[in-house]
Amino acid sequence: MEKKWWHKTVGYQIYPKSFQDTNGDGIGDLKGVIRHLDKIEKLGANVIWLCPVFASPMVDNGYDISDYMDIDPSFGTMEDMKELIAEAKKRGIRILMDLVVNHSSDRHAWFQAALKDPFGKYGKYYVFREGKDGKEPNNWRSIFGGSAWEKVPGYDKLYYLHIFTKEQPDLNWENPKLREEIYEMILKWMDLGLGGFRLDAISHLKKNYQYTNLPPDGPDEYNMAFEYFNNVDGLADILCEMKERTFAPTDALTIGEYDHMGPEDVENVIGENGSFSSVFDFCHTLDNVRNPKWGNTVALFDDYRDQLFAAQKIVDGRGMLCNFLENHDKTRIIDRFLMPEDQNRYSEKMLPVTNFFLPGIVFLYQGQEIGMRDDPKQSIQGFVDKPTFAIYDRLIAEGKTDAEALEQINCESREHSRTPMQWDASAEAGFTTGTPWFPVNKNYTELNYEAEEKDPESLLWFYRKMVAVRRREDLEETFLYGTLVPEYETVSGVLAYRRKDEKNNILILTTSLADGITLPFTDTIEEVLLNNYDTCEAGEETIRLQPYQCLVLKVKE
Repeated sequence: MEKKWWHKTVGYQIYPKSFQDTNGDGIGDLKGVIRHLDKIEKLGANVIWLCPVFASPMVDNGYDISDYMDIDPSFGTMEDMKELIAEAKKRGIRILMDLVVNHSSDRHAWFQAALKDPFGKYGKYYVFREGKDGKEPNNWRSIFGGSAWEKVPGYDKLYYLHIFTKEQPDLNWENPKLREEIYEMILKWMDLGLGGFRLDAISHLKKNYQYTNLPPDGPDEYNMAFEYFNNVDGLADILCEMKERTFAPTDALTIGEYDHMGPEDVENVIGENGSFSSVFDFCHTLDNVRNPKWGNTVALFDDYRDQLFAAQKIVDGRGMLCNFLENHDKTRIIDRFLMPEDQNRYSEKMLPVTNFFLPGIVFLYQGQEIGMRDDPKQSIQGFVDKPTFAIYDRLIAEGKTDAEALEQINCESREHSRTPMQWDASAEAGFTTGTPWFPVNKNYTELNYEAEEKDPESLLWFYRKMVAVRRREDLEETFLYGTLVPEYETVSGVLAYRRKDEKNNILILTTSLADGITLPFTDTIEEVLLNNYDTCEAGEETIRLQPYQCLVLKVKE
């Protein structure tokens, strides 16, 4: 594998709206990110993934872009963005922007022009089709619910495609002129000093335009025709062209939101000549201990382990996955992976170790380093995200009671990860001097960054130690390029593996067992690199893992 600068990525994802407000309007901004760069540097991160800050009507929290070359006023200005890039660079940190090119906002100048002339130049930037028999062109369902087609004002039979909300019309990637516009925009941003992009919904660019109705899969008579607009044949050609025109010449780090990468896709997606540097590994994202399917921490932990190793086996050293546990679309890991009775200072430190030393690059999410938690609501009106309400309406339509629907929303809602960052115990957790756009979790008076900074035994300090081990000069090459060897794969409640090369043999051991476990062990320990306990109980033939213990051990060959 050819070595790249981004192989050493320890990333930190920021949801700017909830990170730090500096002007009292209750919305986080770019100046707020700049304010905390020193903390991110101290954590050890060298890449920041910034969720969308482009100009946007915010129908989908910035994933509906109305101007690709401007910053939304709620976050600041282009000058603020340039300052952030420059200040991050001083600290050895590169900025990734969150780019959405499957669709634009319906407020984008291109789409406004397209509405005036659907058959003209800008009409060809989008997907317009005539309906059939007084209905939409076909019965595709939008990912956010309802038809994926919206009637064009002023036309009796004309519709435009939107596989997300109707305010997010899909761009027509079959049009070379549209592609040129996108490529030019990407190169302009790279010229400003970006490190690269996280590419949202990138597996949807290619569509299968067989406009036939499919068998309805719900009472609304629509079909979630995912195979017609996700990973469709020909997508690789589009992505390859985009890479060759923009990312390869600028040495950009690119992370694709790419679903369902099979063994046959690896070379094209993240291989040596693949379309992206990395993709997020979604294998664990449906695991939730509160789902009756699991019901307890150990059962979920075993499934999580098996899925991690299966994903690594698919890649098989041909590229680098992006390993993560939290992001802006998922609930917090402490509540997602641990039953209440299993949540304590040991298990909370054990969780991030499970995948942090696997092959690939890694990303942490704001607040993960202090153990921020879910924030259940007493009413559906406590939420603000449009898709949350769409899910709630679907659950009610399926026959669930209000209480049942709310319980499921509280278990799964992505809004739990969007509560404001908890900086200190002052009003509104130090996030804003005004009224926050979304309520701060009520636990902020005890759980906050300032309190953990003062406690060397805190989760925050443990995360710093964990990053420091991964980045240690004599170990980093092993973690980046060493062989992965799963261990104790059939032992319930244990997730363990080695990273090996000619220089090091490093054993990672974790357990989700409340009583701990004794394992056969014949290695000789040279150094305990990381431990969430004060002791390591290793004998000549066994090693004792205490409840929820994690160990990173350098052992002799």
